[in-house]
Amino acid sequence: MFGFILLYLLAFIIFMIYVGPFILVLSSIIFVITSKSIDKFSKIIIVIIILLTTFLLFITTIKFNYKPSEYYSKMKQVNDSKSIIGLTKEEVENKLGEPGSIKKSENIYLYNAGTLMKEVLFVNHYDLWAKLHYYALFVYFDENDIVVSTSLKESLEFYVP
Repeated sequence: MFGFILLYLLAFIIFMIYVGPFILVLSSIIFVITSKSIDKFSKIIIVIIILLTTFLLFITTIKFNYKPSEYYSKMKQVNDSKSIIGLTKEEVENKLGEPGSIKKSENIYLYNAGTLMKEVLFVNHYDLWAKLHYYALFVYFDENDIVVSTSLKESLEFYVP
């Protein structure tokens, strides 16, 4: 019997942590609206203040988190440092490996650049939204097969080899 009461109390506490603030905001708005001693203009101002305060408190509890894969970090560093500019096709293949077979042309090599997980968290650990983004490293060559530029672009999952 005591275990059931403890379990019920724990469930109630968890429920109130998540739903309590919404109940408090809603009951405050209902109280202001139904109060006879406050004029209409003041009611509108108070409700707007309650809603803005609630919105601002909610926004401050949201955190954006980015989790790059190890491979993404390596390819981003290659792209940002421009370390392969001026290399030949053979030197690029020695450094980065064989280019992707889906997008290989005379002047462009495509490499898998890993993934980047973008998350929106509530109170630092409850996922509101999470999405995995796939990236590709494009290596552009001139007519002499020398790297002239690179770019790191988001791509579709099946597009990257």
